[in-house]
Amino acid sequence: MANSISIVIATSGRVDKIRRLLESISRVSGGDRIDHEIVLANNAPDEPTATAVAALADEFNERDGVRCWQVREPRPGKCRAQNKTIPLTKGSLLAFLDDDVEVVPGWLEAIDAFFETFPHDVMQGSILMRDEDQKNASFRHALNQFRTIDFLKYDFPRGTDIKTLTGGNIAVRRGVFAAVGMFDDRLGPGGHGISEDVEFAGRVIKGGKRIGWEPGAGVFNELDPSRLSEDEFRRRHEAQGRSRYAYKQSSVFTIIPNLMRSVCTLGWHSMFFDVRKKYRAKGRYFHYRAMLMEKLKSTRNHQD
Repeated sequence: MANSISIVIATSGRVDKIRRLLESISRVSGGDRIDHEIVLANNAPDEPTATAVAALADEFNERDGVRCWQVREPRPGKCRAQNKTIPLTKGSLLAFLDDDVEVVPGWLEAIDAFFETFPHDVMQGSILMRDEDQKNASFRHALNQFRTIDFLKYDFPRGTDIKTLTGGNIAVRRGVFAAVGMFDDRLGPGGHGISEDVEFAGRVIKGGKRIGWEPGAGVFNELDPSRLSEDEFRRRHEAQGRSRYAYKQSSVFTIIPNLMRSVCTLGWHSMFFDVRKKYRAKGRYFHYRAMLMEKLKSTRNHQD
């Protein structure tokens, strides 16, 4: 049986970015023969913005015969919006995109071919940097330092098994959700902020399912200079620490030694001016400090 693909785009209401993404989907090759629909998981923070997202779905609906529609979830949370949307879709495959990417022309065909060719249950697509961004030396330097924007381009052959996910560009067989559960709505944007993809990948692997790599299903990610900053670096790693605590429930006997180790390595690499290793240690420090704060808060709440 031929695949049908439901493209789910969770959005907090960034209408201009969604429009660019929808325009790129409308230009994909194979769109006239691969059955697909586009669904906006509308997680806008207020009703005027939600209405603008709904209007955009109406504008693109039936363009080139492709249904485009929206599911409104007013409670904050990317995972909550996706989980509400998934049961309402029709595809045998569900492709998930962040709202600030644009797909390459071969994206849809690559997803279809991957699941026809390989036995995997989940596909990870590539997340690419535009040529003009690659040529910007200051961007590359800041990205190497902070690593607060996701780009993904493994050197593996297509179909290689991998163990984790970067959720801005993935596709999942529908039956996976029945087998391992939906996305954890404590995590991701609107929740603790991050790691919903990593946690989901862990359950996929634990459930005996396979994740495979498909570089041809590529998207271009937006390189937003405002995200290449000390504040964003701290925010990202603190969010990661809170998220990891939420689903791992680590003990203080794990958290505190890791926190102390990160302090020591941060001091060491700061003294010897190894910038990359310094920021790796600094990220771990923010991570484990946030985990410890979550642990203490959880303990106080339990005592109360």
